[in-house]
Amino acid sequence: MGYYNDFEIETVENAPRRKNASNEIKNLILGLPIYGLTENGILEENMQTEYFNTPDSSPLLTDGKFAAAPDYLDGAYFHFTRGVGRTVIFRLPYLSAATGAKVYMLRQDEVGVHLPRRIEVLVSPNGKDWQCVGKTNGIYCDEFTQKHCVEIDFSGGFKALYAAFRFETSGHVWLDELELYGSESVENASDVIAGEGDLKGSGINFVNKYPAPSDFLGVRNVLLSYNCSTTHVEGKDHVGLIDEEQYLPYAAYIKDGKIADYMFDSFLYLPYSNYTYSKLYKCAEGWRFYIDNVFAEGYNLDALDKTAARVGEALGNPDYKVTVFFSILHTKVRYGEHPDKFGDLDGDGIDEDMTSFEDRRKATKWCIDEQIARFKARDPKHCVLRAFYWFEEDINYGDKYELDLIAFARDYLHSLGYKLFWIPYFEASGFQDWKENGFDIACMQPNYAFNDKVPLKRLYDNAKLTKQLGMCYEMEIGGFDAHHADKFRSYMDCGAETGYMNSIKMYYQGGVPGEFYKAFKSEDPDLHALYDELYLFCNDKYVSRNWRNK
Repeated sequence: MGYYNDFEIETVENAPRRKNASNEIKNLILGLPIYGLTENGILEENMQTEYFNTPDSSPLLTDGKFAAAPDYLDGAYFHFTRGVGRTVIFRLPYLSAATGAKVYMLRQDEVGVHLPRRIEVLVSPNGKDWQCVGKTNGIYCDEFTQKHCVEIDFSGGFKALYAAFRFETSGHVWLDELELYGSESVENASDVIAGEGDLKGSGINFVNKYPAPSDFLGVRNVLLSYNCSTTHVEGKDHVGLIDEEQYLPYAAYIKDGKIADYMFDSFLYLPYSNYTYSKLYKCAEGWRFYIDNVFAEGYNLDALDKTAARVGEALGNPDYKVTVFFSILHTKVRYGEHPDKFGDLDGDGIDEDMTSFEDRRKATKWCIDEQIARFKARDPKHCVLRAFYWFEEDINYGDKYELDLIAFARDYLHSLGYKLFWIPYFEASGFQDWKENGFDIACMQPNYAFNDKVPLKRLYDNAKLTKQLGMCYEMEIGGFDAHHADKFRSYMDCGAETGYMNSIKMYYQGGVPGEFYKAFKSEDPDLHALYDELYLFCNDKYVSRNWRNK
């Protein structure tokens, strides 16, 4: 039994009809209780609370009482949080002609309440045959905090005893009211076309296969190589500037002080969060500063190139190359509200306007072009640039330009011979639509390592979802001690057991030098062993502790 009440849809051969039924168009579900509510995906135990997910016994969706304010704390909103989606089913008193629907919802970006990607409405005259009679695929509104209504026209009337609303619900989706319009007269209503809608489906195409390295550039193990930190700007230390010595135990497996084998084959450059939360991320000068940091003399890309040469030479492969990925900095609409102007990126003497699609697209192109040009000018002999990373962890469907910008980045990169990928957090907005949204690959974070309240089951839930959706898996370690080492070993256990060990993996371990470097350096046998076990995992040879202990 799940969080919501179990139910079975009663099939009806001859649905009741109202005598002397009126042709008056009205809200057919006003005041009706929810007949059934299903979660399409995985609804974790910690999300099974009234705050995160309103119980299906609540009358809020059809009570006719609207929220007084665009505020997530207003008690009139019905809450959905995480999972792939929800299907809300109503049974009408009589067979009716359904002609359209309205869905009222909240957008409040500052607290993570977003509009869903799509809404579908299905109807059935008998509980057995269903048709999708209306849907919307792309919901936008202009304000960051706003009550919003979506109207869905069915292009005619359809005979309905049951009606189902299906939503995508990654992140927070707060609904105000649901309305189904039509009349109780079915004289001119169409019969549904059996098979034109699947009530048990999720609306998502499950592929049930982890991506193989051959599906994405042949890469297997990608290290998130954070660079560009504001602590360096303030002169405190060299965080964000990685040298050869720090890269060596990542580019190579070091055994008894010698280069014994290869380790990570790919490295992603992306900025530290203290940079992205600073004013630097919101201005042209800061964007240039970030790219300067990637190409700093003697550090980062330059250091990696020299380290890869050293590793290849030691292993008898002087032409050895590692793959590198660069980030596309995100053109947030909010930059247009910043008291200071963004600045001029392309040297035309005009400040870029981050409320304009044209300027956001221009800034995206500049970010790609500038890094490619700098890479070619540096001409590293042991690094090859293969793809770019979309530097956001969720999709803001409330931003009317977001999907168009992703599509532009994808098409432009493809025209140049590069790929585009994405790393959402666990069940982030848009995760289930990664392919439709334009990414060549996506890698989901389980976010287990950082919060001891998150159960071990999260690793296996993430493994199930990523496999269903054809995504790869992010490995994470949240600190350097016995406790965090044990949690990371659980990631490796799960990977060996479920199969993502043999797929593409991306690794978060803080900024380089990072936690794995500390393991490599550690004189504690158990902590140092984590480095050796990581090498086995990178090479698909790690054996789960759950198997070893049997």
